[in-house]
Amino acid sequence: MSLAVKSLGELSKIKHYYGFRYLLNAAVHEQIFDKLKLATVYPEPNKLKILDLYPGPSQHSAILYNRCKPAQHVLMDARPDFVKHISQFITENSQHAQGFQLVTLDPYDWHSYTELIDRNKVMVPSHKGREAIHNEFLVVANLTGMIGEGLFMQWLACIGNCNWLQRFGRVKILVWVPESTALKLLAKPGDHLRSKCSVVTEAFTETKLVAVMKNKTETSFNSSLLEKHRPVMFESKDVWMPSGKPISLLEIDPRDHKVDLDNFDYVTKHLLILKSTPLYDALESLGHGGKEYFCSVIGDDRLLQKCPKDLTVSEFIYCTEIFDKWPFKPDIYLDFIDVFQDND
Repeated sequence: MSLAVKSLGELSKIKHYYGFRYLLNAAVHEQIFDKLKLATVYPEPNKLKILDLYPGPSQHSAILYNRCKPAQHVLMDARPDFVKHISQFITENSQHAQGFQLVTLDPYDWHSYTELIDRNKVMVPSHKGREAIHNEFLVVANLTGMIGEGLFMQWLACIGNCNWLQRFGRVKILVWVPESTALKLLAKPGDHLRSKCSVVTEAFTETKLVAVMKNKTETSFNSSLLEKHRPVMFESKDVWMPSGKPISLLEIDPRDHKVDLDNFDYVTKHLLILKSTPLYDALESLGHGGKEYFCSVIGDDRLLQKCPKDLTVSEFIYCTEIFDKWPFKPDIYLDFIDVFQDND
């Protein structure tokens, strides 16, 4: 038997949505899961564990549970109206909800994960090697509220550092974010939105645009991005609350990277502060004498004439490798700036 899937009409009766927005059209969720083909990544449902962060009205949670039939599906939410709703939903579906459970912890707090996994052992994911995406652990989340973008940037840092939930392996994350955040993260070299968060996203993850909300101009994503990702399109009437910023769904697959994180952080941060300045001038921001040193080593005038916003990830890594070999490079730990926090 499957969990009951409630409609937008029923779920809109929940009094508070706490500034978050949720897709509440079951047919569109089915299209999304058809597109994701999760069964190919998680072929053994009896071993699969799903951690569902900020599930709110939990329509997507019920549909995901019905599709995957995981061994364990933990919903983490501490917002009172949603806690009441989810608790009642689990009670109503108690005969069909084996492994479907709520923990009233706040996904924003780092100690929530320590309490869930290490202290109380409510969910203990298996450890996997980094040669492939973890095939027994999936994270889904909704970060469409005010805290969402900042929290996602912290999660992105964890992907790069292989800590937090990424200590268990390369754990896929399906995450709903504001459209504006998705546009930043997916910006390519040369785009006006290109910044350190898009460089870091590209360096440490393979990120796909899975679903987007139509607006008056269809969508804010450019045609080449839409052609590449072919996302599921849904209407604004399918989303509750009825007002607010458009939302998008991203599929985040961590890469097995070999990037020198400390030097990469320093180089990308400093160069992208001057993202519209030709590289041969921007290099001086890396330290006194940087321009002279880098220009003598690089010797490629085409690269030196590029602006940092036009550089590919490979070119940033190339600059990082040169920086690491610089005999007179500055002490990067005396100039700590968090590369994962966007300041555009």
